[in-house]
Amino acid sequence: MRGLGWLWLGVPVVGLVELLGHLYFAGRAPREAEWRELRPVIERLRQQDELVIVAPYWAEPLARQALGDGLMPVAQVARPDESAFPRAIEVSVMGQRAPELRDWAEVAVERAGRFRLRVLQNPAPASVGFDFVSGLRPGRVAVQHGEFPRLEDCPFRGDYAPDAGGLHGSLAFPAERFGCGGPDQFVGITIVEDDRYRPHRCIWAPPPVRGARVIRYRDVPLATRIHGHTATSWFLMRDRETAPIEVTIRVGGDVVGTVTHYDARGWTSWHPFEFELGAHANRTSDVVFEVESDDPENRQFCFEADTR
Repeated sequence: MRGLGWLWLGVPVVGLVELLGHLYFAGRAPREAEWRELRPVIERLRQQDELVIVAPYWAEPLARQALGDGLMPVAQVARPDESAFPRAIEVSVMGQRAPELRDWAEVAVERAGRFRLRVLQNPAPASVGFDFVSGLRPGRVAVQHGEFPRLEDCPFRGDYAPDAGGLHGSLAFPAERFGCGGPDQFVGITIVEDDRYRPHRCIWAPPPVRGARVIRYRDVPLATRIHGHTATSWFLMRDRETAPIEVTIRVGGDVVGTVTHYDARGWTSWHPFEFELGAHANRTSDVVFEVESDDPENRQFCFEADTR
């Protein structure tokens, strides 16, 4: 029996191995099959078109592949920010939390396999009246370019050849757009990356070689302010030192504000702006965006806006 006295050492060794195994498997990212099994759970929780956010962020592509556009549509994944969403579903992996939802109230929580799902309530959601990106449609919008008062029309077509740009290339060129001459001289919906490489859905509207790019919306239902962001591709423009791009916003013919956007290093590539509408508040009126720059060459410029 004396020769077996060492066996008692195996007890803590086995326990340590089990503990390390638990920590290893608990800390591993879920497999694709596990993400797919999550779909019916989120479908049950998602009752009000809630925003689905994945924590940590690097796991979001796995979630999109498994959950599809129905639960994670492009307009939500490439959102301007979270301010207009009343509720969100946080899909947590390995105990992570989404920092952008830190101040939201927890409504419900449940576990599904290795996932922790929280339904969260925005404490002060913004009420959006009109989204200029989604509203970029012929019939409501007219696009022109050139020098005042001589402006040329940019006709709308839906059969352009789309172009994804590729590595080191331009932003994606959509099939539906208002063409203003050259292949990159148009106004249309695309997606730009910010300085954290987060996607944002916006309106491609680079300044023309001469004059301004003019985007006119007819009969826009207004609230009390216009809120939005300006952007250039962070990857392509982060090291440039160029003249700023200016966006002048007119409501009913009156200038309500001008946004100045810089490409220079250190500038926030997804730059917020907001202008009060004053006497134009709570009316229906034309809204015009005028984009221009003293250095318009190869500017990967984009903006989004809404009324709230």
